[in-house]
Amino acid sequence: MSEFKAAIVHDDSLRAQANAAGRNYWPVYYREILNRMGLPHSLLGPDELTADDLEQYNILLLPPLPQECLTDAQVKALSEWVTFGGLLIGFATGGLDELFGISVEGVIEQAGDEFTPSACLRLCDEDFSAALLPPYERGAAMPVLAPMQRLRAPDCRELAHLLSLFEQDLHQPAVTYRTVGDGAACYWAFDLAQCTWAMQQGRPVYEDYDGDNSLRTMDQITTRPWEANVPYADLMMFALRRIIAEHGGVFLHQLPPAADGSIPDAVFHWGGDDEGATDVQIPAAEFMVEMSLPYHINIMQSPVPIHTLSAEKFNQLKELGCETSIHFNFTTAGQQPYRITRQDLADQLDAYYEAYGEVPVCTVFHCMTWTGWAEPARWLAELGMKGDNNRAHWRYPPSNPVNKCNFAFGTCYPFHYYDDYSQDNGRIDFTSQPVTAYECGYMGESAEFSHLHRAIELAKFWNLTMNLFFHPIRLTEDAPQAAVKEALAYMQKLEMNPLHFGTDEMCLWWHARDASAIEAIEREEQQVTVRTQTDYPAGCIIQLLWPDGEPGSVEVNGESARYVVREQHNARWLYVAMPTGKAEAVIAHV
Repeated sequence: MSEFKAAIVHDDSLRAQANAAGRNYWPVYYREILNRMGLPHSLLGPDELTADDLEQYNILLLPPLPQECLTDAQVKALSEWVTFGGLLIGFATGGLDELFGISVEGVIEQAGDEFTPSACLRLCDEDFSAALLPPYERGAAMPVLAPMQRLRAPDCRELAHLLSLFEQDLHQPAVTYRTVGDGAACYWAFDLAQCTWAMQQGRPVYEDYDGDNSLRTMDQITTRPWEANVPYADLMMFALRRIIAEHGGVFLHQLPPAADGSIPDAVFHWGGDDEGATDVQIPAAEFMVEMSLPYHINIMQSPVPIHTLSAEKFNQLKELGCETSIHFNFTTAGQQPYRITRQDLADQLDAYYEAYGEVPVCTVFHCMTWTGWAEPARWLAELGMKGDNNRAHWRYPPSNPVNKCNFAFGTCYPFHYYDDYSQDNGRIDFTSQPVTAYECGYMGESAEFSHLHRAIELAKFWNLTMNLFFHPIRLTEDAPQAAVKEALAYMQKLEMNPLHFGTDEMCLWWHARDASAIEAIEREEQQVTVRTQTDYPAGCIIQLLWPDGEPGSVEVNGESARYVVREQHNARWLYVAMPTGKAEAVIAHV
């Protein structure tokens, strides 16, 4: 029996040095990438890169390390470990060019600050990367928000191709892969952590960058001017996952099982803001009940600190099963652009609690206002909240980009915020649930389903957590109601097994998933054993590559288990539902 283990090298002294010098240490975000991917992993210090320590692991990820960080003995140990079967993945890592089969001929620096792109890449390998895109998006150029090395790699397989900022072919690879003995070495010519972190969390907003006279999350968008028709950061994560899966990786899936234990195709979370209205919340919630859908309403004080929604109507919403939260308001009073403070958030939360007697879970700021980088997230975590739904799907203009499905922050999945260097680049226990499909399915008083259909198709194609954002006032109107009905009809037409959440439940699932774990992966010639732990009531799902045919058997805790095998992206993926608590899956080959 062979136990599968993965590790990433982390040198906290390098983080401390960077932070002391007033710089973010981007490699701390590799753990966030692996956590979102669902890969169980350990941290190794540079002094643990010895033959004895490496022997315990199947996969090792190396962040950008200065060439002098690796000794000759460590280079030799890594080379031998790969030759005997290890998978080594480097991200602009110095000192191992010969092992990776590359030489660095130059570097394309970022055009501005650390939040601007240097180049683009295109996924190009049919097995590992290109098939991750739907046919109509093949060839999409994806911006890279980190310095990009120009490589020569004549003996490597090219997984992603390098393009200029103008999408000109530079005839060089951006991601390479090559077999070395019984193992393999994969090289990314840029710091994936910096690229992903800068894309998902965006740039700090201390100025009105886009000229709309407000400080909003739209000012944070780093993917402009690209259309963001696909989730760039997610696709890079999918490509990395595909490489790791080929070498035995098992992953905690981004979606939970349905209540009946079945494996969903996507999670759709439904919510919207009441904008301080008084008469639309109950009809909107009743309509969603009629559709057998959950719903989440953010309640705004207008003017602050006055709530126009009465406690009686609030209780009616609860009786209808509607999630309720606060809609922070920084736009109806005060000078614009307005810089939010911790006291602003505390005061409005106090007023909300006084009105309704509960601490909300997940919020939206009116007009998606924001200040700084992670400060509002840190303050809200300190005040007892769990997440926000503030990341805009599209850049300004227009001010209110309705009937669009886009991924301006590079992702559809939730993610944790991280602080800047002044707070030691610490991880904040607070998540972003990005807006992705905003008021889709209508324009004005007319139905227009193309963007809605696309959102649903992409959610199924990638097994996404897709936010379907509809304001309560719109759900009292004919065209938006028709859009919701069409969404359900189209999911049925695509023969989907969708899971529907309110945005609070989406946020709570992601926190529960973060606390869950794949505790062990053991591989034998004829079976795979996976042990998990989760406190989420519906359980969790594990995901792994599977060869041709169905498994001979799939048992969880000694009983036959729910599973599906899907042909996706030129690969066969097996998904197994795991119950809450501790569980053991034994998956046997035929």
